[in-house]
Amino acid sequence: MTDLLRRLIELEADVRYQEFTKEGDGGFTYVPGGVPVLLSAPHGAVHTRLGKLKQEDEYTTGFARLIAEKTDAHVIYTRRKSNTDPNWYPDVPYKRLLRQVIETEVIRFVLDIHGCAEHRDFRIALGTMGGESCPRQREVIIRMFKAHGFFQDAENLLCRLDVDRRFTATGLEGQETITRFVWETLGVPAAQFEIHPSLRIVERRPDATEPQPFHGVPEMIEAVIQAFVELVHVLSDHLAV
Repeated sequence: MTDLLRRLIELEADVRYQEFTKEGDGGFTYVPGGVPVLLSAPHGAVHTRLGKLKQEDEYTTGFARLIAEKTDAHVIYTRRKSNTDPNWYPDVPYKRLLRQVIETEVIRFVLDIHGCAEHRDFRIALGTMGGESCPRQREVIIRMFKAHGFFQDAENLLCRLDVDRRFTATGLEGQETITRFVWETLGVPAAQFEIHPSLRIVERRPDATEPQPFHGVPEMIEAVIQAFVELVHVLSDHLAV
């Protein structure tokens, strides 16, 4: 196992998928950065939507933290079980912190990281509300992932990039996604990413909601990490806004 994947496991170890936060702890954490890009991982642990528990997006917290660590980006991530869902409800603590950080630190782009289910017929899904949430950066994102081997309509599923089809970040009726909130309420460009388990889960932990053992594809996990790292660098250096 490479040092990069070991570090991803280390960062994910702080998350307790099934444990509610203790009093005085919001269950999520903000780590400041030095560039005007913010990474968000709102589903790192079990969360609650419409009265039902939804399983954690494994390793999305570790992913966001690792990318931030390598790029000096800001990061907000969930680390404990929650009785709400920041990617659904408005005016929740996660979004209030998000607003505070974006306004105080003059954030100019938000990358919101999620995990999709194993049965999906893509490996990364980019959601930009049909281009509305980041009109000048959408093609930059697509080109960056293509440069790392991920592109639309790829025959090899491990390389398939879905763009504004299955997960558009627009949300369902009654839903306010992180991307929609950041763009429509705060006026900051944002994009949502759904990552397949094979591209983010190094090895499934015993406390995961999903009981079956699972190991992702190491070289593909590293490729996704590098794609995000370079994307943050490009956005930080150029920010064509």
